[in-house]
Amino acid sequence: MAHNLTGTWHAVYGELDGEMAAAAHVSGIELSYHANKFSVTVHGKLEHEGTYSVDDSIQPHQVTFVYTKSSYFDLNKPRTGIFQLTGETYKDCLGAVGDRAPSGFSTGPKSNTVLTIFRKKGLEGGTPLNVLQTNQVGKAHLW
Repeated sequence: MAHNLTGTWHAVYGELDGEMAAAAHVSGIELSYHANKFSVTVHGKLEHEGTYSVDDSIQPHQVTFVYTKSSYFDLNKPRTGIFQLTGETYKDCLGAVGDRAPSGFSTGPKSNTVLTIFRKKGLEGGTPLNVLQTNQVGKAHLW
């Protein structure tokens, strides 16, 4: 595999349907990868977990999550997206459960897509980007 997603990633930016998500919500999201399993905690509470697989033979690389526990998403159905790993920064753009992967790293109104940028845990450099303070969506279901 050409990627190394193993570890815990701290969200620094989130966008849903073309709108930036509230910094207070985004700053509490952590995504962890271990072997073929993932988990998502939001403000210390486990919200989602399951398995994931990667197709790094295509560009952009594709990731598919299957939730076995979720506070929001349908269980045991694929949620496919694309991702990019550059150094200690991980970016993904996910479609809705059961939909195709987005074609690019952008969201738009009613697109049912979410873009999240993460930094490797311990390297996030403090608070999320200040630009998130304006034009916010409430507690969106980024994950």
